[in-house]
Amino acid sequence: MASARQDFERFVRWLYQPERQVTGDVRRLATLALANFDELAGTSRQRSQRSSFLVSLMRRELGDTAEVPPAGIAEASAGVWPWVRLRHLTLGPCRGFRSPEPFDLTKQIILFYGPNGSGKTSLCEGLEYALLGDVEEAGSKRIAARTYLANIHDRRFDPPVLKASDQQGREVDVIANLDTYRFCFIEKNRIDAFSRIAARPNAQRAELIATLFGMDQFNEFVRNFNESIDGQLVLINDQQNTLTLRRNALAADRLAVEGAAASLQILDEEESSLAKEYAVELTYQALKGLIGSAEAPGRLQELDDILGAIPPNILGITRQGLQNAFAEAHQCSEELDAVINDLRAKSDLVSFKTLYNSVLALQQTIGDRCPACDTPLTGVVVDPFGKATDGLQKLGELGALQDKQQTIEVKLGQASRELRQMLTSLCTFVNAHQEEETAIGRWVLQLPAEPVGRWWTDIYPQMPAGPHRLPSLEDILAFVDRMVAQDDASRRAQRERQPHIDERRRLNEFQLKAQAQDLKRQQLQADIEAARNRIKAFDETNAGLIAQADQEVLDIARDTPYKAAYDRFLEALRSYRDQLPGQLLAGLNEAAKDLYNAFNRNDREEDKLSALYLPLTGDDKIEISFQGNPEVRVDALHVLSEGHIRCLGLAILMTKAKSIGCPVIVFDDAINAIDHDHRGGIREAIFESDHFTDTQLIVTCHSNEFIKDIQQHLPAQRRNGCQVYLLRHHDGNYQPRVSGNIPSANYIAKARAAREALNDRDALAASRQALEMLSEKTWRWLGSHDLGVLNLMLAGVGAEPGLRNLCEALVKKLRDSQTFNHANKEPLLIAFSRILGIPANNLVWTYLNKGTHEEADRDDFDGELVESVVQTLEELDRLDLRARR
Repeated sequence: MASARQDFERFVRWLYQPERQVTGDVRRLATLALANFDELAGTSRQRSQRSSFLVSLMRRELGDTAEVPPAGIAEASAGVWPWVRLRHLTLGPCRGFRSPEPFDLTKQIILFYGPNGSGKTSLCEGLEYALLGDVEEAGSKRIAARTYLANIHDRRFDPPVLKASDQQGREVDVIANLDTYRFCFIEKNRIDAFSRIAARPNAQRAELIATLFGMDQFNEFVRNFNESIDGQLVLINDQQNTLTLRRNALAADRLAVEGAAASLQILDEEESSLAKEYAVELTYQALKGLIGSAEAPGRLQELDDILGAIPPNILGITRQGLQNAFAEAHQCSEELDAVINDLRAKSDLVSFKTLYNSVLALQQTIGDRCPACDTPLTGVVVDPFGKATDGLQKLGELGALQDKQQTIEVKLGQASRELRQMLTSLCTFVNAHQEEETAIGRWVLQLPAEPVGRWWTDIYPQMPAGPHRLPSLEDILAFVDRMVAQDDASRRAQRERQPHIDERRRLNEFQLKAQAQDLKRQQLQADIEAARNRIKAFDETNAGLIAQADQEVLDIARDTPYKAAYDRFLEALRSYRDQLPGQLLAGLNEAAKDLYNAFNRNDREEDKLSALYLPLTGDDKIEISFQGNPEVRVDALHVLSEGHIRCLGLAILMTKAKSIGCPVIVFDDAINAIDHDHRGGIREAIFESDHFTDTQLIVTCHSNEFIKDIQQHLPAQRRNGCQVYLLRHHDGNYQPRVSGNIPSANYIAKARAAREALNDRDALAASRQALEMLSEKTWRWLGSHDLGVLNLMLAGVGAEPGLRNLCEALVKKLRDSQTFNHANKEPLLIAFSRILGIPANNLVWTYLNKGTHEEADRDDFDGELVESVVQTLEELDRLDLRARR
């Protein structure tokens, strides 16, 4: 997180600028956060980790933190760098280097190449630590840099020793400073990430520039601040509010106590009204006396006793009624006796009636025969059936008498039952008064439930007492008189009972009202007593809450400034982060556009950029306009291909480095992040143009061809300023094999080296390769001046033009272009004419051709002619054949 720390330190310095309108608390909080940066960066917004850490830190140390800006080195600007070129590096033990390895860095261009895993990345990370004091990859993995850089075999790390030359050419030690040298590094990973972010939704592109410039760690650091720290602060009077609520309740208690007399007076008035509701002149205590209690029974208990005594049932028997019942039964008995006597006097007639009824009954069975002898009745003197009919008519009075007998018998039975039923009341009275052993009791109780015959005749009419001492009718009537008296008393009690019931019901209702009133008085008295007790015990009971409320006031006074400071601090931090793109990209539009177009030299002119608009805030877009339609601005990330986006990212990084005058740019495998189609343009813009002639360039690359192409196309005057290192895998000792004496791969340099060794064959072989390269370079140069159309002869479909044909076509184009005047024109004609054997009888071309083949027993080459070829190519190489030159 060193880069994030450095960016945060710059933010703190930014806060202390005089024009920044921020409070002292915000500046002190920023200073405190910087002093505890590592612990702070180790927290995240999850579960409010960061806000909890910050609050604890502020409470503990903010008051003692001085409002002073952090001590730091001002940002480097052009002309004030402490050195101008790196001189020497000693690396190891460090990552893949097990033992110290020296590197000569005095050249302007230093190229490192080798297979993957041979130590190129370890070399770059050693340079990064020497220049920046940290390694970004270690920070992203949250590993300490020294731990990350330790050699895994020796488990040891020695800081790299980096030397440089200052403006006076003196050797100086390079002192690591991330803020000063951070833009000296261009890494493949950043360009890859830049192209990947381009494919993300717009909402996620705010990280674009931060990622490109290696500030994504700072972005991540800023994102991990919580929106608020309110949850960790004491800002609300919770305890004080609770105490206030309780004191408000205590105020209600005081009101209750102070109003006790008035409340009791109201109860007295309610009780008096209740008593007067019962009776106008009655007092409440008198009403309570009527209601009574278990200890002092009152009218209500008296009424309960009265109503609890149930009067006897009314028997309903009277003297006259009983006499009438006896008389009715006696009369029916006498009438029945009279009828029976009459029937007994006519008993012979009764027999005839029976006979006549029998004869008539037989008539239905035997018809017209004699019922006695079964003789036909035809011609008889007297018809028996007619005689029976006449006899029955004459005996009609007898039938009436018999019917009367039956009627009187029914009437007599009814009178007997009614009399017996009436005497049942006597049984009830006897039992109620326990008089079973009296004469009347014994007599009435021995009567059967359904007596038969004339059972009353012993009593009525009045008979003298018999041997069994039966009661007389007068005795029974006197007994009935007692029963009548009881009935009269019962009727009188029933008449008097209803007022008692009504009185008891009303007293019961007032008893409930009085009980409610008493309960109300008890509750009031209990509430008043409880209120008095709470008032007495409040301070003791709430001592803890009172202390907490007092502390809460202090805590709020302490924490409220923290909230304000944090909110303004976070607002300023995010504002600074959002301004970073504008700060980083200020003034880069035109230079980055030109460099981008140089990278894409082979694109059509209308597809090159007319303008580039880099974002000024995190929310802005990278916009471009094309030369084919310069008036229209479009989102670069929408219209550019991935390869072009990578070129744009590289152009921005290099323009930034150049804008601040970086004395060195280190390419950590960055070229391999660019597709093959754009590498030629990038090579030409970086190594062949004048853009970076004053900048030391250190390149690591696993592409041998790209390293070779750099050496081939370097301008002749800069060729000696190039150093090439080859890194290869270790041979068992875990130390990369480093070769620093790699001869130049430039064809002309190889030809000159071979000529100096009198190896004319190799000199001519390299010369042919050089001629192919220079011919193509000349053709491209003519094309930049609109003279690139050549007439060439091809051997067939898909065949490449012959080298001699290409040279002849170039000479013809130069000669035919009468209006084309350029300083290079005549030297080119002379050089190519000499190569082609012009004037006549020149065997240069023949020797060039033969120099590329192996022949046995061949004569030696003409040394002077070979020298002439090499010199001619050297002259051609010294010409400035860059596009549009």
